[in-house]
Amino acid sequence: MADKMIEDFLTGQKFPDTDMERLRQKVARFLVEKKGYAKEDIESRRQFQIKTETRIVNLNIDFIINLNQKRVFLIQCYPTALITREKFTLACARLIERYQIPFVAITDGFETEVFDVLTGKSLGNRLESIPPKSVLQRLFPELKFIPLEQGRVIKEKRILAAFDLLRCPGTCQICPMDPSACV
Repeated sequence: MADKMIEDFLTGQKFPDTDMERLRQKVARFLVEKKGYAKEDIESRRQFQIKTETRIVNLNIDFIINLNQKRVFLIQCYPTALITREKFTLACARLIERYQIPFVAITDGFETEVFDVLTGKSLGNRLESIPPKSVLQRLFPELKFIPLEQGRVIKEKRILAAFDLLRCPGTCQICPMDPSACV
């Protein structure tokens, strides 16, 4: 299957046809076709580096939705075990920007968890829980784009560092698994 290529719905680029890539394409189509986001509203395959106390953590973010030049929603796709990815994904949304990105979603294409980043509270457990663009536009004036308290920055960075140590293949690139399937 890895020899076959799949065209990215958002960019038109070609990527190896893997389960994770099909999941990303399913979510991208859902955001555009069902939730009303323009392709231009969505950043995909963004890479970030966060410096922790002991290492630099490389982050691969599947999707970030932008409105009014602000990142408002971070979406991560994972093959399984969503509950084990909640803290990591929330930490990403709290650290990659100067402010906390207000919302995150974690999905495997079947199950989804949507969270308010500031409170950590669940807002829904279905892919359909991701709000349409019209709802986010209506909510936008009330959204808070506040930085993470300095005392919590270190704690969130430690979460990222711990997950970075656990992920496979991580930064070693030795494992024959699809690297995009890992944290």
